[in-house]
Amino acid sequence: MEDLQDFEKLNINWFPGHMRKALRGVGDQIKRVDVVLELRDARLPVTSQNPDLQNLLINKPSLILFNKSDLADPNQIKKWESKLKNESTKPFLFVDVKKRKGLSQIIPNSKKLMQTRWENLRQRGIRPPVLRLMVIGIPNVGKSSLINALARRGATQTGPKPGVTRHQEWIVLGQNAELLDTPGILWPKIQNTIDGLNLTLIGGIRDEIVGVEKLANYLIQLGKKRFSQKLLARYKIDGCEAQSSQEILHQIANNRGFFRTGGNVDIQRVSEMLLHDFREGLCGPINLDLL
Repeated sequence: MEDLQDFEKLNINWFPGHMRKALRGVGDQIKRVDVVLELRDARLPVTSQNPDLQNLLINKPSLILFNKSDLADPNQIKKWESKLKNESTKPFLFVDVKKRKGLSQIIPNSKKLMQTRWENLRQRGIRPPVLRLMVIGIPNVGKSSLINALARRGATQTGPKPGVTRHQEWIVLGQNAELLDTPGILWPKIQNTIDGLNLTLIGGIRDEIVGVEKLANYLIQLGKKRFSQKLLARYKIDGCEAQSSQEILHQIANNRGFFRTGGNVDIQRVSEMLLHDFREGLCGPINLDLL
């Protein structure tokens, strides 16, 4: 596969039984919460939203959190902020959970969404109740890490692979607030294959669904079009425009000394390294949804 259009032939979907069950659970529980925190990936501001979850949020106050903003292109963030300010009817924040950027604004902004209702309670002599939040999103956007950061403790299991959280759990946050954790949920049919590939690149879909080598080939093809200089600089490639993605993989493997017994290059290992480097931001800040 040597052109991005070739990848459109792939069929990429991942909707195991626990996601179907979790989606029903969110629908049942959402009426019990005040505000929903919808977590997305700042590199995929649109593609990382689950359309099935959007349907559940129509009449519910919600705050969109674009996490991993440190991994996104700052110029793209500015463009998305401008677009969302003009077009979005929902409040939003760009945050970086690992560096605690923007975390202090989440609870206050959530409480603002409840001001009118709480003021009505006060006028009737009723003390506003504990703020009940729910966090939702696709796998691996940082929901558990967000909860741990807000609660300032190791409250929930976290990990680099999608599908770590499998059940719903209430977490006490302090600031007169508590939060319901939910599993990462995709949707049954991803219509656009490039969307599926991009979701897999950020870890929202298990690598095995696409295949590590195929995903690395896609990343290289994408890189040749969008961030070739970053590839050249990091992996010391001797010009990448004229080379196929397989040739580039072989060159990187040779440069890094990734060989199997017998002297053949270890394509699996170099592919895994490329994906790791991209996901950790080692290739530089990069956006996949572009404006």
